[in-house]
Amino acid sequence: MHFLRAALLAVLFCSGSAYAEYQRHQWEGNLPERFFQTFLDLYEKDPGALARYPGGLQNISSEQLHRAIVGLDTTHFTYMYPMAIRGYEFSALRGTPIERLSVMAVRGDKLIPIPFQIDEFDRSGLIWIEGYNQAPAEGTPEVFDDFDEVVFMFRDGGQKNYDPALHGTIDGQVLREVRLDSPRNNPRFVYLVLDNPKRSSADYVSMDMEKGRLDSTIVEMEFDPKNVANIKHVAPKAGPKHHQNVVDNIYLNISTGILNEKLRVDLDTQSNIRAVPIAVKDGPVRVSMLVKARIWYAYLPTFFSQHFMINYYEQAFVVPSRFAIDSMRTLKFFVLFLREPRIEMAVDFHNLDGARVTFQSVYDDKDSFATVDGEMGDFEKRMNKTRLPGDWLYMDSNQGWDMFFSNHMPVVEGGLFDSFLEGMELYMLYQDDKEEVKSYERFPGVQPRIGFTSAGLPRTAIKLMGSIPKLNYSKMGSLGEAVVALSDPRVRKKFKDYDEVVSEVLEHMKERGRISTVEQLADAFIADLNRMRFTGMSRDDLNSLIRDAIIATSNDPGFIDHGATLEKMVELSKERGLDILQLRYATMDNTLWFPDWVGPGGPEDFHWQTVHPPGFSVRPWMAPAIHNEAP
Repeated sequence: MHFLRAALLAVLFCSGSAYAEYQRHQWEGNLPERFFQTFLDLYEKDPGALARYPGGLQNISSEQLHRAIVGLDTTHFTYMYPMAIRGYEFSALRGTPIERLSVMAVRGDKLIPIPFQIDEFDRSGLIWIEGYNQAPAEGTPEVFDDFDEVVFMFRDGGQKNYDPALHGTIDGQVLREVRLDSPRNNPRFVYLVLDNPKRSSADYVSMDMEKGRLDSTIVEMEFDPKNVANIKHVAPKAGPKHHQNVVDNIYLNISTGILNEKLRVDLDTQSNIRAVPIAVKDGPVRVSMLVKARIWYAYLPTFFSQHFMINYYEQAFVVPSRFAIDSMRTLKFFVLFLREPRIEMAVDFHNLDGARVTFQSVYDDKDSFATVDGEMGDFEKRMNKTRLPGDWLYMDSNQGWDMFFSNHMPVVEGGLFDSFLEGMELYMLYQDDKEEVKSYERFPGVQPRIGFTSAGLPRTAIKLMGSIPKLNYSKMGSLGEAVVALSDPRVRKKFKDYDEVVSEVLEHMKERGRISTVEQLADAFIADLNRMRFTGMSRDDLNSLIRDAIIATSNDPGFIDHGATLEKMVELSKERGLDILQLRYATMDNTLWFPDWVGPGGPEDFHWQTVHPPGFSVRPWMAPAIHNEAP
């Protein structure tokens, strides 16, 4: 099987396709080969070796770095991919004190501890940090519950099953074996262990909140401790220009009328919009920051205040935008005050001459790149007029590191949800002009500036928000509770206005031939919903409930009886033995990846890997039969 996979990759990457021609930036290092080989031998046996050589990456060459990644049987994506497994996958272990659990893998010839953490969450899906959350804890703090998350790196799994006869016995008890399967790599195995005191020394990412500094193995960042949106310094730790700052600023501006189109105000991250760090859960694999977004005006805080979180990994930043009951209430309250808003959000980069930028909507082949040179060419002007980026945005720094943005917003051009954005203009923003100077810049000249602009509000979507049946949502802590409450037959008449608003859009889609059957409507709904990650129910089970309920209660693709559909979903969930109350919330995990290289397949192949990441299966661990020697 390994040979067949290797042969397939050889055909893919060595054929005459654009993939085979995608090259990386090469650089020379000054790490002697004998030291590199010594490190590689240690690293293959123990992930903690990386912590013992914290400055080694800045001396490594591109060829050595590639060899290290391939030598671990990982791709440039799976090397940096974090595994996160919910507690309900280990249901028999529910109630175990978290401090008694650890994660181990066979590395070299021993079962050793690998870097891991178990994170807890509140009922709204935010990281649980005692004393700082608005919502109550999900389950019991410090006890392993269904919605806790076991986090570790895919690459740290062992490539051998644990056999005490071969790898030695350990203190404690092995509880579960977790098999990790990747489309591009051999299987890996990790073990959940009870009462083993050993812990790995490796710490892939750490944060000092007071100093406003984040450090991972390959990235360093400095920010204002009172406003995490005020980024002061971001730099790689590997490559030919290690420790050189590459970010000027992150800028958000909202120009809007307040209740009246003519009464306009300007709100921006320099003066009014703040993202205040509240607290941090700092683990060896992931740093989760709890943040309060607050809008100030005339030096006073306004009514708008929303908690969110940011997850920082060794080579990725993730903002899990939540679709939850509490966030929807805040959003609805906020948009009621806006009139004809114009929004601009962008990242200004620095020290990136020669970098190449593209995104899926404009990417045709290997030549579809904008080159950062301080001047706007025809292709760059085309980028600046594109409505949506597609599923990804990519920048090759030409300095030994790449940036890859994975877009998980549930809106794609021509999709079902996109049809509800009438009244809102949305465009990509790309500028490469050394002569253009912004008032907020620290380093004059935009080289490049990447983001988006929008104008207006989606009238149909706002009408929908205003026509949601009025219930006491403040007492509901999850999407599952809301589904059950809204499925009550006595609530069905309250969907009348909501059904009519949706029907206007669906009828228009029918007229244009975009949907013609109820099955097409259900599939279009699920296609957009699949871009979000739901917690508490498997993707297949949820999709099946939604699709079957729509088909069972709809005769016309131009009309959905939402009350009847929700009632049917609850009915089907009971028939199938599913607890719909377990459905907590959804997140749009928009991710900034920082690979050293996207690999020989280029950005399209890297994107394929992000949507086909390693999976897992959990099973009780059974000790192998005793090996008897032949007489």
